[in-house]
Amino acid sequence: MKILHINTNDKGGAATACIRIHLELLQRGIDSKILFLHRTKTHIPETYAFRHNKPILLRLWSKLKQLTTSKSSAVREKFPEIEWFSDPTSPYDITQHPLYKEADIIQLNWVSGFLDEPSFFKRNLKPIVWRMPDLYACGGGYHYKEGFPFDKLQSRLDRNASIRTRALRGQKITFVPISNWVQQNLNESPIIKEFSNVVIRNGLDFSVFKPTPKQEARATWKLPLDKKIVLLGADINYSPRKGFHLAVAALDALKDENVLPVVFGKFEESLPDHFMQIGYISDENLLAELYSASDYFLMTSIEEAFGQVTIEALSCGVPVVSFPNGGSLDIIKENMNGVLASNFTPEALCKALKIALDLDFNSEAIVEDVRARFNIQDKIESYVKLYKSLDY
Repeated sequence: MKILHINTNDKGGAATACIRIHLELLQRGIDSKILFLHRTKTHIPETYAFRHNKPILLRLWSKLKQLTTSKSSAVREKFPEIEWFSDPTSPYDITQHPLYKEADIIQLNWVSGFLDEPSFFKRNLKPIVWRMPDLYACGGGYHYKEGFPFDKLQSRLDRNASIRTRALRGQKITFVPISNWVQQNLNESPIIKEFSNVVIRNGLDFSVFKPTPKQEARATWKLPLDKKIVLLGADINYSPRKGFHLAVAALDALKDENVLPVVFGKFEESLPDHFMQIGYISDENLLAELYSASDYFLMTSIEEAFGQVTIEALSCGVPVVSFPNGGSLDIIKENMNGVLASNFTPEALCKALKIALDLDFNSEAIVEDVRARFNIQDKIESYVKLYKSLDY
């Protein structure tokens, strides 16, 4: 059984989940490879960068096609509130790549700007697993609904939806939504609701994400011992979907001198004086120590397909306060491992924080629960079962 994962980039949440699945498959002795359009992490085994093998005339034709077609990047430039927009077309022919030819099963992941759906599905004869890290497969270009200008882009969305509908007609595809919320959107999509699907949530390697004694973890990060630390991440804080501005307002309204908000990630804007910035963390072991150094993790997203940071924090014994987004509804057990805000306002999030501050969470129970529900080895078992059920 040879699995080829297709993913546009090797960075970001979707790429991280794809790589984690891939590495666990390798651990089991399964022939797994990833084909990236953009590959920077050369240390990950059995990952490859896509290379053009087209004759010069075909490459020139592809360039001309790109120049005469309105790029999805132009849409994002015109509507800066859009976090991401994608067309179902690209100049790349994945089916001509040697890794595609030798694979038994193709697993699509985050394929924006890489997968040319009309040509790919026309030529493809292999079973397809399409893992859904967001809502991209449901419609005509949006990845999330929050803040998306549907009214202004309806003609583009309709055109793309028509292209995708024709491309997928008659195909054997099993979709893998990563949460109940994604599955609900799948079941409401006129494009893909008729295809088979199975929910497989993300999982973690708990040899990395595990509790560290709080005093030791705070010493590593030079954090004060006399404060309640609320941790939040902000890699793409500009996106309304991420709700970071609402979280800042909620923490401001908290007005608790015993609480120290700590922010990690690529955040370049100024923050209130009582916030502490850590910066970007690439080392997962250091990130796990930062979780362990915290008392609470704040999941700020208004829409989130899953939220790997949520289970990362829980795996370190840290309760999570979250907006009631799609992923958190699957993960948070009210007052056991966290608190859900009643709605998507700073006032509701502030109230949820106050409730959490007054609760006595059991860190050992939090860790035990997340390990029981989100062990990546169990998720890999589900993927292997799915692969074996396919006709290849």
